[in-house]
Amino acid sequence: MVVDKITTIAYEDGLSKQSLDILVDIVTLPNELDQASINAIIRNLYPAERVRDDVVLRVVACLGQGSRKASPPAQAALLKWLIMVYDILENQKILGALYGVLFNLLDMISIRLVVQEKNILLDLS
Repeated sequence: MVVDKITTIAYEDGLSKQSLDILVDIVTLPNELDQASINAIIRNLYPAERVRDDVVLRVVACLGQGSRKASPPAQAALLKWLIMVYDILENQKILGALYGVLFNLLDMISIRLVVQEKNILLDLS
């Protein structure tokens, strides 16, 4: 019920910097919300103003493995959100500065299959 109200307000009016701060903390820090509620909040993180660097840093900090990190579905949704809000970041260079961190978070097993498929294709030609 509360999540529905939050998502409705966020969708209709957008989120102020303070509201966005609070909601990013809710979805990036361990809490008692179920995954559906977290995903609903992430899908409705519509900023009404430019997104500050500290919000981007908190989102990137919640990525990876560990008990204090966001769940994998939430991490995927937050990465999509970062892409969506790129044009309204206060400092678009922040993602470039975080490139090394983001690249190191790639799951090597997931990209290994692509590399193996390319090698097989190269062997066939």
